[in-house]
Amino acid sequence: MSLGNFARAACIGFIATAATAETIVVSPCQSETSTVTAAEMGKYLEGTWQMSAPGTGFTTGTNTGAVTLRFDAVSGFLKMEADGTSVPLNPIDLAWNLDGPAPEAPDFDMDITGLSAAGLTAQEIELLTDCARPMRYWWTMGSGSRKSWGGLMFVEHGLGSGFMANSAGGSRSVMLSR
Repeated sequence: MSLGNFARAACIGFIATAATAETIVVSPCQSETSTVTAAEMGKYLEGTWQMSAPGTGFTTGTNTGAVTLRFDAVSGFLKMEADGTSVPLNPIDLAWNLDGPAPEAPDFDMDITGLSAAGLTAQEIELLTDCARPMRYWWTMGSGSRKSWGGLMFVEHGLGSGFMANSAGGSRSVMLSR
């Protein structure tokens, strides 16, 4: 693969090796022509991340700690694990689902501005990170008066942002880093 082709492949978030049909993910940014699978992206993002989650609104303080992202081959989901709790992360708007049925959608806002810690627009995120389609996931846990939910967006190998909220009205901005 020429250096120019390597650079073009890296810009769209994956490299298909010539010797095998294996796709090597080099970025969580997507393209409409991406052949990366949910498992490949999950394996790319898995590992230990440091989380900082300052309260927003009336929620005070900052929660900090380690969060593990792990791809579960049995369920086919990337899972977020911390403090003995595990929750599946549902991918949003995946390039590999463009020709298939739309993935389940959350009943809360998952736009890029809401997932950016500074409230940046999709155009601002692209300008700053060269990431036109950040990888986004949503999750829910519990039900009724004990429900929590959130979303995460990844724009580079070691950086994620998003939010978490709960049915009691609490909310936090989330930053993840490796």
